[in-house]
Amino acid sequence: MIDAVQIATNRYAPDGAQAINMYNLDGTQLTLGQLVAAVCLRAGASMEAQTIRKVNSMNANTELIKEASSILQRLGEDTISDSEWPTARAWLINTLGVEASTLPTSLSTTIMGITLGTSYEKRFQAINAMKVKLEALTRQAQEDMIDVQSMINKRDVAYTTGSSLVKSLGTSQNNIASIL
Repeated sequence: MIDAVQIATNRYAPDGAQAINMYNLDGTQLTLGQLVAAVCLRAGASMEAQTIRKVNSMNANTELIKEASSILQRLGEDTISDSEWPTARAWLINTLGVEASTLPTSLSTTIMGITLGTSYEKRFQAINAMKVKLEALTRQAQEDMIDVQSMINKRDVAYTTGSSLVKSLGTSQNNIASIL
């Protein structure tokens, strides 16, 4: 892989060279076609690395959505206890990014010091707060999928172009050799 290219132009091709302008990299002569092929391969590798980073990010978001869905389901079924809620609430705020002000501090209703159990309104408030964040994560996942597809297409174009160029250079070399 070429990390840095120092290009020097040589207007006088060496004996037997097919092109007038030649390029060199660390003293090795490269034709323009070889240079373009190397750049295509480097671009393809770069797109591949970006794609991998994006997919890893998408996997992390998928795990967040799964955990949030589990909490959402438990809220809907009223199976999350008041003692479990502070931990779930902290996760929703600190990890998922739900606004603290949109989540109730407790799920139970207390009247005159007597706890009456979980409140439908408080569970509904928590569900709505989570719904907004989950919709945003879902939209982001869709955008990320489009980005990944675009990066894969760009990678494929770069590799195909580089490969075709290398094949074409080989064919040209063979044709020139057969003429001589």
